[in-house]
Amino acid sequence: MKFFGISTALAALLMASAARAESTVSLHPGLGPADGATVVDASRYEARRDGKYTIGFSNVFTGNSWVVQLLEEAQWRADQFPEIERYIVTDANFDPSKQVADVEDMLAQGVDAIVINPTSPVAVVPVLEKAYDAGVAVIIVAADAQTEKATVRILADQVKFGRDGGKFLAEAMGGKGKVIALRGIAGISVDTDRWDGAAEVFAQHPGIEVVGEVYAQWAYDQGRQACESLALAHPQIDGVWSSGGAMTQACIEVFNELGRDLVPMTGEANNGFFGAWKKNQAAGFDSIAPQNPTWMVAEGVAAAVAVLNGQDVYTEYKVIAEPFTAADLDKLYRPDLNDSYWVGSILPDDKLKALYGN
Repeated sequence: MKFFGISTALAALLMASAARAESTVSLHPGLGPADGATVVDASRYEARRDGKYTIGFSNVFTGNSWVVQLLEEAQWRADQFPEIERYIVTDANFDPSKQVADVEDMLAQGVDAIVINPTSPVAVVPVLEKAYDAGVAVIIVAADAQTEKATVRILADQVKFGRDGGKFLAEAMGGKGKVIALRGIAGISVDTDRWDGAAEVFAQHPGIEVVGEVYAQWAYDQGRQACESLALAHPQIDGVWSSGGAMTQACIEVFNELGRDLVPMTGEANNGFFGAWKKNQAAGFDSIAPQNPTWMVAEGVAAAVAVLNGQDVYTEYKVIAEPFTAADLDKLYRPDLNDSYWVGSILPDDKLKALYGN
């Protein structure tokens, strides 16, 4: 680059400014500021505002298709920002002590921001507070942690997720009958909050009895095992409350294989589940699909860049999308993509077809 008629010092200044050119970050329209959210004090991160960022993502585990898509979307989103020089990803494999060690290692590597999907709402708090006090932007996504020392939170309303499913089930069952529950991962706030929402509804209907529940890690294969075990143990099942779409797809298949009449089941916005729903509509099957988008971590990465760049960002966002119903099936189901696709991805269509094309 040549600069004519200006001093060497000024030329150097202009080159430095060009190197710090900032992206303008827009967050997903499916997010809205949570009640009580305020604008982040971005001045805390001014010392890091050099346009050369290291961002770490500490993931809870990689054990189902939802997380696989989450990782792909977060990587794709990170690749859009020239400011991100290094993007570090770790996997805690459900182990809070490993996640703490992962974050400690990120701090040792000089990260400017940490995006974290916590394994535990409590165990990770000391290391997150250490990072926050050191001036590192802390972005909590998908599951929460019990600390005020976070820069941004991006969360779905998991209680609403469970409550919406519970309301659908109670209405479809006429307020009475026996229910089995397919839950996610024990101890993670997402699972606890969803079940609290469902239990709140069931408590309002004394005729509904939860006769069994199993943790199946939101996974298709474990959902099959759990549903089969519960179905064999309980000759009468009038409804299935499920914390995840892949588990619901598996349970539909189990009921069909056992020759059991299909009962109302709650689901989630997963392509395999949508396909099973459509296939069984003629038999009278109906469901509801609350949304827990895979793009939350990707938006956490984007929020980290925005904060480091000094843009106005809120301290907390909530997913504002409403559940999908039978009226949405024809529009959302993608027969050209396989069961592992989660509806609403931010990935370009060519990338989706490369990952999930039939």
